[in-house]
Amino acid sequence: MNKKSYGKTYKFLCVSDIDILKDMNIEVLKSRFKDVDFIMSAGDVSNYYLDYLVSVLNKDMIYINGNHVYHKDYPIPFAKNIDGKFIKYKNLRILGLDGSKVYSFQEHQYTEKDMFFKILKNWLFLLNGVDIVISHAPPKGIHDVDDRVHEGFSVFNKLIKLLKPKLWIHGHIHLTNYMDYQETLVDKTLVSNTFGYRVYTIIK
Repeated sequence: MNKKSYGKTYKFLCVSDIDILKDMNIEVLKSRFKDVDFIMSAGDVSNYYLDYLVSVLNKDMIYINGNHVYHKDYPIPFAKNIDGKFIKYKNLRILGLDGSKVYSFQEHQYTEKDMFFKILKNWLFLLNGVDIVISHAPPKGIHDVDDRVHEGFSVFNKLIKLLKPKLWIHGHIHLTNYMDYQETLVDKTLVSNTFGYRVYTIIK
């Protein structure tokens, strides 16, 4: 009798918005995250911080930028930036969508139309499915705040409805503390705020 295959399980660390793990003892940090397969960042953390995490944990880093880029003059060429890009990594199909709604016309701020065209550029790849979407801003009406800075994108909701990714990770929305959880299941897609840090598991 053939055993049913359930796919491979991937475990990864994701950070955003606050450099909280730099305050953790290095040996504790290594021990706590020794079994993660890779690291992701949903933005608004410093390049120094991303470098530190890669140096301590010795894992690949995939990241997007938020509406703020801290120490952008500090190069991190070892990290994979996926601002507005689709990639295949470890058999996972991943889309990265950086930035926030436009509010002061600085870099990494976008209108709904801008974000629509970011997604459209990757559409041929997305038609074959996507496992993880990592954005800085949340979808409209899911974890967002009704102000110019922290409002979500409506086009994200349409993408969830059309493609049903397993996991949609965002940052940008600050919680009372990094221990708080903010997750919403939208049909088959788990939308999760990764403020501070979270560890995720996905099966593919």
